[in-house]
Amino acid sequence: MRKNRKLINKFVWVIVFLLIAFLLVSFHSFSAERDLDKEQKLGKTLSENIEKKYEVIEDLNQNSLITEIGNKLAEASEMKEMKFHFRILKEEGPNAFSIPGGYIYVTYDLFGYVHSDDELAGILAHEIAHIVHNHALKQTRDNTKFTLLTILAVLLTREPDVGVLGKLTTITLLNQYSREYEEEADLTAIDLLIKTGYNPVGFLTSLERLYAREMFKPKVNLGIFQTHPDTENRINYVRNKLIEKGIDIDRRATTDYLKVSSKYVFKDSFYRGVIYIDDIPVLNLTSTKREEIFLKIIETSQNIDRFLSIDLSPYEINILVEGTTSTLLIRNNKIISLDNSDTIYLRKTAEEVLYETKNKITQALWEFRLNMPFDIKGDI
Repeated sequence: MRKNRKLINKFVWVIVFLLIAFLLVSFHSFSAERDLDKEQKLGKTLSENIEKKYEVIEDLNQNSLITEIGNKLAEASEMKEMKFHFRILKEEGPNAFSIPGGYIYVTYDLFGYVHSDDELAGILAHEIAHIVHNHALKQTRDNTKFTLLTILAVLLTREPDVGVLGKLTTITLLNQYSREYEEEADLTAIDLLIKTGYNPVGFLTSLERLYAREMFKPKVNLGIFQTHPDTENRINYVRNKLIEKGIDIDRRATTDYLKVSSKYVFKDSFYRGVIYIDDIPVLNLTSTKREEIFLKIIETSQNIDRFLSIDLSPYEINILVEGTTSTLLIRNNKIISLDNSDTIYLRKTAEEVLYETKNKITQALWEFRLNMPFDIKGDI
């Protein structure tokens, strides 16, 4: 019995030793397949070719923005040996792509597409993730069956293999990665955003808006996203990852969705304040007292902005009437209370004014949903 136990123990230790040896060999093989110095040399050569073909835009504000955000994300990736470069190209359509060696390009039109620094950070994080995981060269390897070092060696010669170069160029410029690599880049991007303090919901909202553009404008130049696989699927697993990490999915925090604003007018001895959601006037008040109207409009617009949500339903907007005073509630949160004396110059009761406000808020929500056909509460 004891002999058997000794034999079993020896057998177990042999297995453990072999497993450790296998892991070390695998790690060594993986490390040996990556040569960051050669990747950066290749990237420099490719970047020179790209910048001969496409005009590089020098915009002090935008260049500073992508460099600041990009370097912050790159530092969080812990690829200290890799120097990252962020540049803007003059090309139509919102686009971004990366090439080996730490070079990331965005088109100038991308700045008109994103709603916030959080959305821009999400797109840059996705491209940084492609570089971190060496996806461009791996995809070229998968398409050609060459090893990574062979591909690097071929492309760094003075006369690189045209077929290999063509495949790499197509993959990088047109974002033709496999579903596996896209998902890995998406999920890594979320981790980078969380590490650096950017709101990862911005990455989700940029994908959801892309989906809306695809639905309504199938012929639009989608640039960065035009060949990415299955936008609906990407949205679903990105949203699920955010939920898994306990991230509050507040889409208004990273976008201009349902933007609340106010305006003041003085005419015929009356002060008039108007609150808008997007371009829809949802509440207007008139008074002879400037300070009174100003404070009411400021407080009410702040309350609307705080409690407004894109998944708000009409039944969650209510009017509470108590005598001559009426109160507008959103999800039981007080937005504004008005007495009939506050609406006398409008020749309406406070109740009538606030019911009109409720209907206008409902209209703003309805118009938003017509333009954004994604399911905000569940899978697409």
